[in-house]
Amino acid sequence: MNQTELRKNLSFNIKQRRKLYGFTQEKLAEEAELSAQTINDIEGCRTWVSDKTLVKLADVLHTSPAELLLQNTGTQPDILNFVRFKSELQDSVRQTIEKMFEKKLS
Repeated sequence: MNQTELRKNLSFNIKQRRKLYGFTQEKLAEEAELSAQTINDIEGCRTWVSDKTLVKLADVLHTSPAELLLQNTGTQPDILNFVRFKSELQDSVRQTIEKMFEKKLS
């Protein structure tokens, strides 16, 4: 799955879950401590999200980051794809944390 597919999945899933909970883009932005423009850009497939933002959105929408990124097919994801995704996400989170520490130590 490439980043374009992930972005489309994220856009679709956030919009569907936002509507499920009766949130406007502005309300979702407020709950996730983001700007309404950021929500609009995510739903419009115009921007990507940081790991931190993905976790915030998943929390507010009562789901997991993986569920926001996976294609909504109504079936369970292949376990091997999930394991690979989890590993990639952990690597990304680790790299983000390392960069934060590097900045603080410099």
